Amino acid sequence: MNLRSVRLFLLITREYLKRNAIRVIGGIVLIMLLVIFQTRLKLFYSPDIIRVGLIGTYQEHDLPIEVTRLLSSGLIEASSDGKIKPNLVSGWETNNDATSFKFKLKDLKWVDKETVKASDLEFSIPNTNVSFPDDKIIQFDLKESYSPLPSLLTKPIFKKGTLIGTGPYKIKKIEKSRIFITKLILEPQDGKSPGIVVRFYPNEKIAVTGFNLGEVQVLMGLSNPKLVGSSPLIGAVQTIDYSKIVTILFQTTDSLLHNRSLRQSLAFQTPKIENEEVANNPYPPQSWARDSDSKKYLSNPEEAAAALERAKSTLPDDQLRSGLILTATPNLEEVGKVVVESWKKLGFDSKLRIESGIPQNFQALLITQSIPVDPDQYFLWHATQAKTNLTRYDSKRVDKDLEDGRKIISEEDRKVKYFDFQKTLLEDAPAVFLYFPKHNVIYLKKLEPFLNKILIP
Repeated sequence: MNLRSVRLFLLITREYLKRNAIRVIGGIVLIMLLVIFQTRLKLFYSPDIIRVGLIGTYQEHDLPIEVTRLLSSGLIEASSDGKIKPNLVSGWETNNDATSFKFKLKDLKWVDKETVKASDLEFSIPNTNVSFPDDKIIQFDLKESYSPLPSLLTKPIFKKGTLIGTGPYKIKKIEKSRIFITKLILEPQDGKSPGIVVRFYPNEKIAVTGFNLGEVQVLMGLSNPKLVGSSPLIGAVQTIDYSKIVTILFQTTDSLLHNRSLRQSLAFQTPKIENEEVANNPYPPQSWARDSDSKKYLSNPEEAAAALERAKSTLPDDQLRSGLILTATPNLEEVGKVVVESWKKLGFDSKLRIESGIPQNFQALLITQSIPVDPDQYFLWHATQAKTNLTRYDSKRVDKDLEDGRKIISEEDRKVKYFDFQKTLLEDAPAVFLYFPKHNVIYLKKLEPFLNKILIP
């Protein structure tokens, strides 16, 4: 291009700008506004990447299930009613006393394209010897009968010592701050699904700030959706987490709470928590082992008064006038306040104490507990389980039901044992089973097509 052509181009450009100044300025302003809106509100997003926020501090060995289920699958999967079926195995065999199990792997590939071999896997199950007779067989030999063993194999599998799974995603990059992971970049294996960037936030306040600044488009596990405010661009999904239960545990060796009638009185007096799904039982409502006709407590002041009268016949007046302390974890403080106020109506000087973690000593403890996939709750209620039976509950009948339930293979015969377990446990009332908590997912509405396919199981 010669000098004359350049001059001619500049003259034409200047003349155009003079005649169309308003249009040009308007276009520039529009572009600037779009940039601002995109930065603040994320009106547009790349369909190739989804940015997800999770709350908590994690390392490679303890990644949350929201991440691990994207990276791999379990040998076994559980249906909504707690029944188990093969997933990455074609099936399994067991002997008559449930002390030996053999699982056969399907033909599988890790995300690094190598064939999955039985010896690639690593298991940590107490009192169990794991062997690999060949590349497809995993054998478990137990010291004692344990029929629910397959239910322990629902967690996603990984190649020994790595985070290499069976997909649908693999880890492309890990970013850390000291020992904790701050960001994961996940790459899809099918070449069609969007990539996923996972950011980890140490607490809810920082996570909400990250969402509002557009660092993430999805925020999972928030305790209250209202923390992010309201916007027509933002959606929320609430699902009930039946793998956890909010419970009040009574210390059964306490000088006051060792009295069964008093525990029953408190259980009857405890109110149903508004907008939560009532539990009233140690098992989820869809569990095959739940007895739908089992004893019900909660929001029954008449029965509470009657049970208190029974307690008065065996407890001295000074004990009934003593204080009653409910300890709660910080996230359950508001629920604790409701419970304490209800107990005051029975005449107790009840107070709420907030503590992080599980206290060594307590009278009553408001806590969220995990529920095993299988109905076997031996570790929660058997008298020998000093570290996990926090109530120190001791019932020979319950112990026998739980012992038999993990030895029997037949589901119908196991159900008989667990129905009797529920009957005795609920009558003794070492705990009040309040509700199953909700799992909240906050997201930009434009991501809805991907949420159901990828992010919400």
